[in-house]
Amino acid sequence: MMKKKVVLISCIILGLLTMGCSNDIKTNSDQKEITILVKDYERSHMGIGDTIKIYIERFERENGVKVNFDVINGNNDDDYDKKINTKLYLKEGPTLIFISLYGTYQNYIKQEIAVKNEGEIPNITKVYDSLLDEGYGFVPVGMIHWAVALNRPTFDKLEIDAPKLNWTREDYINIKEKWLKIEPQYLHNWIYQEYLALLDDLDIFDESKKKVNLCNDKVIQYINYVREEIFSGKYIMNKDYTYENYFNMLFNEKSVEHIESRDLELKKENVLRKYWYVQRGLKSIETSEYININDDIVLPRIMDGEDALLYTCGFIVNRNGKNIELGRKFLNGLLSDEIQLEMYQKKFDLYPVNKDIESEIEKIEKEKNINEKAVNLRKYILQQIKTGNYKRNSNSKKIQEVKDMISKDLAKFIFADKAYTDEELGRELQKMENKYNMWLNE
Repeated sequence: MMKKKVVLISCIILGLLTMGCSNDIKTNSDQKEITILVKDYERSHMGIGDTIKIYIERFERENGVKVNFDVINGNNDDDYDKKINTKLYLKEGPTLIFISLYGTYQNYIKQEIAVKNEGEIPNITKVYDSLLDEGYGFVPVGMIHWAVALNRPTFDKLEIDAPKLNWTREDYINIKEKWLKIEPQYLHNWIYQEYLALLDDLDIFDESKKKVNLCNDKVIQYINYVREEIFSGKYIMNKDYTYENYFNMLFNEKSVEHIESRDLELKKENVLRKYWYVQRGLKSIETSEYININDDIVLPRIMDGEDALLYTCGFIVNRNGKNIELGRKFLNGLLSDEIQLEMYQKKFDLYPVNKDIESEIEKIEKEKNINEKAVNLRKYILQQIKTGNYKRNSNSKKIQEVKDMISKDLAKFIFADKAYTDEELGRELQKMENKYNMWLNE
C-alpha cells in the first residue's frame, strides 16, 4: 500500500513539473520580437553600422524585445531577389527590410510591400525633407557623401588656385586638360568612369516610360569624342593591348590588366585626383584628421553623375511583417536625437539624417577644434541636401542594371581595335536600344 502511495505522489509531482515546463515554453514562444531581413554582405561591408548594432542591444534590453536577423545568402542579384521574395508574402514575415547604401527600394514601394509610415513614426519628422519619399515608405537612418581629394602640389605646379566648394564638372575638366599637358596619366578604369559620367547630360533614360533612347546623334558624337580623347596621347597606354585587354582592365578586377593599371597609377606621385583617398565629406571629424595630415584639397564629388552624390541606408516596414508597431518603435528610436548624435561621433559610421541635431554637431566641432575646411565642407554638402541638389539614387534596380550593361556595351565601340563608322554605330546602337527596351518592359 505504501509503495502505491509513493508512486501516486511521484506521478503527481512529475505532472506538476511537466506543466511548469510547458508554461515556460509557451511564455518563451510569446516573447516580443521583430525580425530584420538583411543580405549576408550587408551586415558588415557598407551595411549595418556600429551605432545601429549597439542600439539593437539597447533596444532589446530596455523594451524586452528580441531583435532577430534573417540573413539571406545568395550567389548573385537574381538569387538574392528570389530568396527575399519567398519571405515577403508569409503571414508573419520579417518585420523590417534593411536597405543598404547601394541598395534599391523602389520595387518594394511599387509592389506595396512597403507600408506607409506617415504619422506612425514621430521622429521621422526630424529627417531632412529631401530624403523622404511620399508616404515615408522608405525610412532613412544614415547617409554618406563620398568627397574627393585633389593633390595640392598639382595646383602649385600648375600655378592655379584650388577650386571652390561649388566647383563644377567643367572646372574639373579644364583643370584636368591643363594637367594632362604636362603630366600624362596611366589609363585605368577610373578614367573611363569619368567619361561615363558625361552620359548623364544626354538624357538617355526615361524611367516613367521604361524606355532608353540610345540611337541618336548625341550618343554617336559622345562615343567618337571619348574614343578620340582616350587615344589622343593624353594617357599612358600599353600599345600591345587589344579590346579584350581593355575590357579586362575596366571590368575584371582580378585580371592582370586591371591590377597592373591600378598599381601603376597608385605608384605615381604626380597625380591630380587621389581616388583611393576618397573621404566621407559629411563626417567632419574624420575629414579634419585627413586634411591635417595630408593637406590635400577635399571637395564635394561631382564627376560620377547625379545618382552618385548621396547614399542613404535605412529600412522598409514589411506589410506582412510580424509586430509592425514594434518595428516602427525600433525605427523611431534610431531616429532619436541621442542615437543620431552617437552616429555622428562614431568613427567610420554614417552621418545622421536627423536635422534637429545640427547645433549639437556644431558644438562638438568647436570642442574638438575641427579643421575649418572640414566644417565648411560638411555645411556645404548639407545645404545641397536640404535644397534637393544631392539626392539618393532613386533608379529602379532594372534601370541600374541597364546602366551597368550600357557601360560595358559602349566600351566595345570606344576601345574597338578598329573604329566604327557613324553608320555602323547607328545600327549597333539601335540593336542595343531594342534589347534594353524589351528587357525593361518584360
